[in-house]
Amino acid sequence: MQNFTDVVILESLNDPSALDNRATVLRASDIKAPPNDPHPVWSRRLVRIPLESMRDLAHDLAKTMTADFYNHFVKDTTLVVVFRGCHFVLDKRDKASWQAMVEYGKTVRVGPEWTLAIPVEDDKLL
Repeated sequence: MQNFTDVVILESLNDPSALDNRATVLRASDIKAPPNDPHPVWSRRLVRIPLESMRDLAHDLAKTMTADFYNHFVKDTTLVVVFRGCHFVLDKRDKASWQAMVEYGKTVRVGPEWTLAIPVEDDKLL
């Protein structure tokens, strides 16, 4: 696999155009947001990002992310998690290596109930 894939929630981005020209939308769907979320519906996009674009895209997404959200991308055993202001490149199978990411998530109001349960298998996409 030469691409990262996963779902981006458009409501997590102040500027969704950050995805333009670097991510290919494979599928779109909307789901009801969790209770008490300011957005009643989340607009999900299953995207594919070329390997060579992932680091720059993660950096740019971190600039436009809103608090209370994260986005993540998977390629083979690599997991990239993006929050407002920061992104992490991790081994998707080694949750012990996720601790710094989990702690940072708390600073942008993304609790461990979300960060420790990131779906990392292809069969969990949309």
